[in-house]
Amino acid sequence: MATYSKGSLRERSEGHWQARFCRTDRNGSSIVTRSFEATSRRAATLIMEDIRRELIEQDADSASDCNLVAYMLDYVDERERSQQIEPSTATNYHSSIKHLARYLEGYSIGEMTSESVMDVQAGLLADGLVADTVAKDHRFFKQVMDYACEMGHIHRSPFNKATKPPKRWKPRPNALDERSRSMLLSVLDASPTTKQSVAARLGLLAGLRREEVAGLRWGDVDLVANRIRVGRAVGVSNGRPYLKGTKTEAGEREVVLEKGLADTLRSLRSSLGVSAREDHYVLGDGDSFYTPDRITKDFTSLAKAMNLIGAAGKRAMMHDLRNTFVRIPSRLLCTFRQPHRPAIRCGYSSSRVTSW
Repeated sequence: MATYSKGSLRERSEGHWQARFCRTDRNGSSIVTRSFEATSRRAATLIMEDIRRELIEQDADSASDCNLVAYMLDYVDERERSQQIEPSTATNYHSSIKHLARYLEGYSIGEMTSESVMDVQAGLLADGLVADTVAKDHRFFKQVMDYACEMGHIHRSPFNKATKPPKRWKPRPNALDERSRSMLLSVLDASPTTKQSVAARLGLLAGLRREEVAGLRWGDVDLVANRIRVGRAVGVSNGRPYLKGTKTEAGEREVVLEKGLADTLRSLRSSLGVSAREDHYVLGDGDSFYTPDRITKDFTSLAKAMNLIGAAGKRAMMHDLRNTFVRIPSRLLCTFRQPHRPAIRCGYSSSRVTSW
């Protein structure tokens, strides 16, 4: 997947010209030169443009013969290297490549047809992958082939209106009902203030995702105005955590703290003393953060010990606390920051909140 610069032109002697292009691919950059004759600079410029088109077409022809799995890997690496995607997104894409590679080994990028796309999809479902996972793999596969088409590496994408992903099953939200919510709060109130209990309260009473809980710093917590600012999260790529922005732009927001949660944070900060600096993480160890996987593991242990079951009949997970916060009527107010709009305040007074 090479790209070429627009090129530069110089006249080496009367009527003799040289065009120079910078060719960039996953292995780095190189200079490509071509010499030719022309009667004027205008004529030489037109010839240079023709040469650049020929070089691109030659690379496109060779790309169409490229192994499809290798092309997918290059595509992900290139997008991650250019910071078009998060490392955690690249990890998800690599997971899709691993699934697709079972049926794509030996295929070149130019050999794929609509029929072969559906054969791959049927094979993944027959392997026991759930429809949601196969639909995710389908979307990634289509994204790669659309890119190849736009780059001129193939003439037409094999994806069309007939190549649809499997119908996704939308699970019933596993939010806690009022009784389970009250029971969990009673247990948390009776327990010492720990990282585990604070994480659970932030999910249940402030609607934070586990990644947002992990990324919360003391500088984001205003215990005078009783509100917190959510502006960063901790992602995981290949088992290694890293700091990133919120999941969406709308995810950057300020949340008004319920009194019990404000008191809990006040108690935790008081117990930490000088260790609770503005740039230190609320649940971390100084300037190192608590990982999302650890937060999930801690809450899973708590939910198992309490036999905490949600509305869908499954044991509650950390993300179910966020669903509970959204769906159970509350007097909490949130301030959402939306691009190009003044901040708006909305209360969770109904069971449906479209802002989330």
